[in-house]
Amino acid sequence: MANETKDVAAKQKEDNEKAGSLAGVAGGALAGAQVGTVLIPIPVVGTFTGALVGGALGSKVGKKYGGALLDKLGSNKQPEATPDENKKDVTAELERLAKLHKQGILSNEEFKAAKASLLGL
Repeated sequence: MANETKDVAAKQKEDNEKAGSLAGVAGGALAGAQVGTVLIPIPVVGTFTGALVGGALGSKVGKKYGGALLDKLGSNKQPEATPDENKKDVTAELERLAKLHKQGILSNEEFKAAKASLLGL
């Protein structure tokens, strides 16, 4: 059981690093493309070079800091609600929506859309 927990934690850490790395590539490429366009005023070449360098740097930064941030956020997860708790939450939310509708705060269309969204319809 303890080994399974460690395996799950290691897998989660790896997944978080991958997600952070991908986010870093995207952000780095966009920022790098803009910087490259300004610093190398040759059409296409500056943009491409900047995007390439920015993406490479962003990948490293994203893996380190993005992965750590996702690890930290993931460790604060609340336990999943039981079906009874979910049912109570849905009922309470439906009652709140009905009250807002009755008060005129929500139009008929808004009420119907919110209700459908809440019920997954």
